[in-house]
Amino acid sequence: MGKRTKGREIVLQSMYASLISGAEIMATLEDQMTQRESAEETMEFARDLATKVKDNAADLDRWLNTLISDRWDPSRLGSLEVVVLTIGLAEIKHSPDVPFRVVINEACDMARRYCDEKSVGFVNAVLDRAATQTYPDLKNSSDNTADRSSGESEKGSA
Repeated sequence: MGKRTKGREIVLQSMYASLISGAEIMATLEDQMTQRESAEETMEFARDLATKVKDNAADLDRWLNTLISDRWDPSRLGSLEVVVLTIGLAEIKHSPDVPFRVVINEACDMARRYCDEKSVGFVNAVLDRAATQTYPDLKNSSDNTADRSSGESEKGSA
């Protein structure tokens, strides 16, 4: 498992634990990281991503509701789907160094591991819509080769 993939997974688990316990996400993240052995780069990535989620929580929540409300009932989303989508939206909007296709693939992989198979297509559709809104050139590009789409995989990076 790549370092960033592991970092995303730690953030997902921390966000879910925070939802269940009511504890603050950064405290939950630190607790999660003390319970496992991870490379320093993984922990830095996880802290950075969790900070982006925490600092932009209200905007990310509004954006998620806007993305889904005309097609799906937001109240029918499970907690894990919301967490996966929130992480994906935070990266699409606030991590320009990560290609959006990598973000979408990683989110779909997390949905596959932590949610049911139907969630994978849903996560893919919502984050694709978010990427299209964030990078309007995607609509006009027949081969979808906007600047942030480069990068087949980041498994070896970070």
